[in-house]
Amino acid sequence: MKIMKGANDSISCEEQLKTCWSVMFCEAVMLALDRIDDELAEQWKADGWYVERRDERTVVSSFGAVRFKRRRMERDGESGKYPLDEMLGLRKYKHYTPYFEAKIAQIAASATYRVTAEAVSSLTPADISHQKVANIVRSVGERYEQWEDCEKEAETADETEPLRQPEVLLIEGDGLTLREQKGGKKMELHRFQIAEGVRCNGKRRELVNAHYVAEFSHKAAKERIEAYIAEHYDLRHTLVLSNSDGGSGYGKEVFEEIVGRGLRHEHFRDRYHINRKIKDRVAWAGGGLSKRLHEALRERDIERVGTVLDTMESKAADSAQAENVDKLRAYLQRNWEYMASLRDRGLGAYARSLGTCESNHRLYSYRMKKQGRCWSKRGGQAMVHILTGLKNGDLYKAMTATVDNFKHATLPELRHAVRDALRHGKWQEHEGIQHGSVALDAPVSSAMGNLWKMTQARAVI
Repeated sequence: MKIMKGANDSISCEEQLKTCWSVMFCEAVMLALDRIDDELAEQWKADGWYVERRDERTVVSSFGAVRFKRRRMERDGESGKYPLDEMLGLRKYKHYTPYFEAKIAQIAASATYRVTAEAVSSLTPADISHQKVANIVRSVGERYEQWEDCEKEAETADETEPLRQPEVLLIEGDGLTLREQKGGKKMELHRFQIAEGVRCNGKRRELVNAHYVAEFSHKAAKERIEAYIAEHYDLRHTLVLSNSDGGSGYGKEVFEEIVGRGLRHEHFRDRYHINRKIKDRVAWAGGGLSKRLHEALRERDIERVGTVLDTMESKAADSAQAENVDKLRAYLQRNWEYMASLRDRGLGAYARSLGTCESNHRLYSYRMKKQGRCWSKRGGQAMVHILTGLKNGDLYKAMTATVDNFKHATLPELRHAVRDALRHGKWQEHEGIQHGSVALDAPVSSAMGNLWKMTQARAVI
């Protein structure tokens, strides 16, 4: 009441109330944590642990900074632990709660780091810089990647849960070119997505039980999608429909390796890329011939396709246009098998199920390519993993996973060996024998001169 009566205007009133509430809430949380730490200490003592000391820690959350003390406990043969930190999911050397980091990463997934810092500083008690936002994004992205690695290599948690056997599984793959920060080099983002069908939501279509994978390494992306399918699906009685643009790393044989054994596998060439290829090659031929070509392709009349291409070649104004016709002819012949539609293959019930991979690029391209943006390798990978985690809906699950779930902990002896190795200076290339010489500051006939001549003789030998 004192704040509300004494405020000059509504804005300053709300600002003071927000600050007051943050301070009161942080004090209440601090008292709660102190009581919880007392309870945890008694529970751990019953298991043979003893209190070594109490350490103070400050953690920034969405409602303010909380400073509290907690016990460090030890047991014979085991390293010290903080029971309260483990219960809260707080990792070593981290000054922000997992929820706060996840929220910052979520905002940064659709806004620049500076805009994210301004939004967080304006709407929460925390004052954060855009550099700190970048660090948090990298940390969250790397944590999600580690969690994915553990999920990929871990066995199914509940072996009694049967693998899914959908009627159809849709799998698509494509690449997206981004720009690297240093030197402006291009780096390709490799994406795969799977779904169990398409559901109509009004005029919009949405994928059923979709899962997405994105990596800068094609091998890593392929391994992740393979592991996910192997862990969640039994495809022996499933129709698999794959779709791609036919680029390097996205041929039929790649998708066969990914899905493994299945009831039936049909591979398609993406219609969007076929239409774009025709437009790029023979746009100069005019709308009439292009229309005839598309009609011939829809009717699967290969002789008519050849006739239209011959007509285009005869109307070519120069050798470049004629060469484009030849390239288009070779492209259509090479992909003729995969250009048959779903209806042509007797799969009309699944019409309009494929071709969503290109539109799903927007999630990545809008954030990572707009305004000529470029990325470092580490920052780009982190943002890709955050976007993928948000798309899959499991980013928060990765952030709240306990340390024990990350099964790739380094062995203590290996950690010590690495630490000792890092203490050494930087490696410098050198010859196997160190060459040197003795300086002579005396006459050659002197005693020092005789010693100098002896060393020179040994050096020659």
